[in-house]
Amino acid sequence: MTANTGEAARAVTSPPTERVVRILELLASDPDRGFALTEIARVLHISHGTCHAIVTTLAARQWIVRDRHSGGYSWGPALAALSRPVNRQAFRPDLQRLSDAVGMQVVLGARQGPTVVVTDAVGESLAAPPVSVGFRMPIVAPFCREFVAEAGAQVKKEWLGGLGAPSPQLRRRLGAVLDEVRSRGYAIERMSREYVRVYSALQALAAEGEPDEITARLASAFADLTVVDYLPGELEGTEHLIANVAAPIHDADGTVTMSVGASPFAAMTPAEVADLGAAVQETATRIESLWATRKDPA
Repeated sequence: MTANTGEAARAVTSPPTERVVRILELLASDPDRGFALTEIARVLHISHGTCHAIVTTLAARQWIVRDRHSGGYSWGPALAALSRPVNRQAFRPDLQRLSDAVGMQVVLGARQGPTVVVTDAVGESLAAPPVSVGFRMPIVAPFCREFVAEAGAQVKKEWLGGLGAPSPQLRRRLGAVLDEVRSRGYAIERMSREYVRVYSALQALAAEGEPDEITARLASAFADLTVVDYLPGELEGTEHLIANVAAPIHDADGTVTMSVGASPFAAMTPAEVADLGAAVQETATRIESLWATRKDPA
């Protein structure tokens, strides 16, 4: 046998894989542009049916995103998270410091496709249901606001589109909330009976990691039944029931790929909420710095 197995191995290619790579490379060549399905198929000489199957799969994982109005496909946010896989305990010291300081459970969430998965969790909150590593929350409105508040208009459209056809009032509310989360630096989840029930249901529905029509309807019903987050002037008075406070963690290119959250599940004064938000932000900033420079946590 004189065949050069090394050369033979290098010569073996996978046409289906090449088609996926070529589509991603085409979209990456102009990430701000939306490519029509027919254009992608024509430029890359891929049949319409095959091209449709590939882009539909990629869009479901948010490797690419589809504009609901133009129908064009463009580079998706989920790819940024793939460039730096998360060691689930890499930032345990920072999470532990935050948990010790605030006296409640703290979790680290990382974006994986259309979901956020908890990669590490420390501490506990007396009144809060425990969140375990592996818990998934679908990125569908009105949840995971810290992941989309700083995103472009197209990503926000996709997030809001998960609700189907929200009322004009709800659409305005969520738009204003995203602006406030971006300005404030963290999302606040109000604690309500609806929130507790929906949170538990979403945990079960997201077990496979794929938001479906039931998930979207459940999220839409929740958004209609409760007031989402706080706008300026609403976080006043004596105390508010707070379920969770979460701050975004940016990758080196500015994309939000992780978040850190603390779950009080308790009544808090506006000052206490602000203090918790500042503490969560501080931890997020530290993790962001370590993550962006690829240094090991101290």
